[in-house]
Amino acid sequence: MTDDPVPQTDSPHELLAAVRDLTRRVRVAQRGTWFPLSVFATITLLAIPVYRYAPYLDVFGTCRSRPQHTVCMTPNPVELGYWTVALLLAYAAIAAFYLRQSRRRGVGTPIRPYVVVGVALAVLMTAVSIWLTFHPLLPQPADPFSTDPARIEVGPAAWLVNGLASPLAAIGLALLVLAWVERHWALLAYTLVYLAIGMVQGNQVIHSSSRWFFLPQLLVPAGVLLLGAAAFALFRPTPAVRA
Repeated sequence: MTDDPVPQTDSPHELLAAVRDLTRRVRVAQRGTWFPLSVFATITLLAIPVYRYAPYLDVFGTCRSRPQHTVCMTPNPVELGYWTVALLLAYAAIAAFYLRQSRRRGVGTPIRPYVVVGVALAVLMTAVSIWLTFHPLLPQPADPFSTDPARIEVGPAAWLVNGLASPLAAIGLALLVLAWVERHWALLAYTLVYLAIGMVQGNQVIHSSSRWFFLPQLLVPAGVLLLGAAAFALFRPTPAVRA
């Protein structure tokens, strides 16, 4: 038996650096950014036939019709229902993917806050869209068939709320939470660009008699999501976490 102290080979600074390095590697191993972006791109593309062939259900009494031409100043309930269900199923798939990845790599996953916030935003999007139907913040045109409506100034608050009620904004806001969960600065920058696109498109009014007038509003964000998924999948670092 000896009273000599046990020599310490690592200084506190070295131990702290090792802990930080391990934390960083665990966060890298937890990331699966490409998968949520791929899922959201898929449901955005699947919305195309819904927008094209969904019947005009004048549930809220806001549609105006002419021969072979109908204008509705509120969201189509079929389209709104599609986005609500599609987003909920998307978050279920994302949660399953992260849990499976967690078991395969042997590290935990902090995905719960992202999924919870995403589901809450999907439900909130539906509620706000219905509320805006009866309390519109943007002025309604006197003649909805006019292709050259009078210019009306809209306050930034109304523009912001109306834009955030769109499905694209709901996806973008949830991605901000994912960027925080994964401590992913590249995802944060990407999400801010995506949100800007969603906000602009959420306030855009397209005057067209074509039944395919909505295509840019879906193809543009879907393309951005697919490009983001490809980039994050291609440049993701190889995890180096060991048990």
